[in-house]
Amino acid sequence: MTDQEKEILQVVKTWNDCFARNDAAAYFTHIHEALTLFIPSSPYRIDGKQDDRDEFEWSLSKGRTQVHFFQELQPDVQVFENTAVVTYYTRGAYGPEGNEQLYFLKETNVLVKENGRWKIVHIHVSK
Repeated sequence: MTDQEKEILQVVKTWNDCFARNDAAAYFTHIHEALTLFIPSSPYRIDGKQDDRDEFEWSLSKGRTQVHFFQELQPDVQVFENTAVVTYYTRGAYGPEGNEQLYFLKETNVLVKENGRWKIVHIHVSK
């Protein structure tokens, strides 16, 4: 793995650590304003950082998406100049305390480098 690939993977790992801690404030520091997002729980694409943050924080406040356990498995990084694609499998336990469910998912993150910093501009999570 190149130094650049390691750097990108570290950004994704740090971002996922924020997710695993249910830390919305830190989580969204890694997200680009022009975010697009596909997740299994929504029949629609989510457009923009603020729309994602609104739903993310609301779901956490209701306990619906509280993270109890999260792992990324077999990450792969591809770099194309100022764009990177990171794919991996995840397993995690989500939901209200005492009623969490275990999920095995696939995830793709697209990152762009602007002003010397990698930010996530697209997320696709599927079952």
